Amino acid sequence: MLESLPAILKAFSNGAAALAALADWRAKTRGNARALVEELKENARCCLLVLEDDVPIEQVIERFATSEYDRLGRAGFDFNSLRRSRIERYASLEGTELASWRGKPTEQLVVSIYDKIKDLRAHYPHAKESERRRWRVRVANIHKRILLLLLHAHA
Repeated sequence: MLESLPAILKAFSNGAAALAALADWRAKTRGNARALVEELKENARCCLLVLEDDVPIEQVIERFATSEYDRLGRAGFDFNSLRRSRIERYASLEGTELASWRGKPTEQLVVSIYDKIKDLRAHYPHAKESERRRWRVRVANIHKRILLLLLHAHA
């Protein structure tokens, strides 16, 4: 599943490397941003359990967290403060599902990540046996967006 990552995200494709980069980002942030990055790190860890360690989704679904995101949203936190600039045009993303993120604000990517997590948590318990839904692909898509956010934050 992670082998389909665009070349630019390959540096973070190893689970340990991605978690280390998230920890590094967290160390550089303060306050509310730090809490959000920590939550993103834990969500990335959940994705890696499913994608790399083949842990069944039902064993980690409740570990996907949105509490910091929800708290910050209610408080009016500016998610663009994680990185003020818009998402860059990365050549290796062209032709991938992540190419459409070029030029969009950081906040839009953060909202998308958490919308996908909430969607997974809401639908999986009721439709886990559905053959129409590819749950691992959904987890992989969340993970790819977290990696794109990480890349964007480090740019």
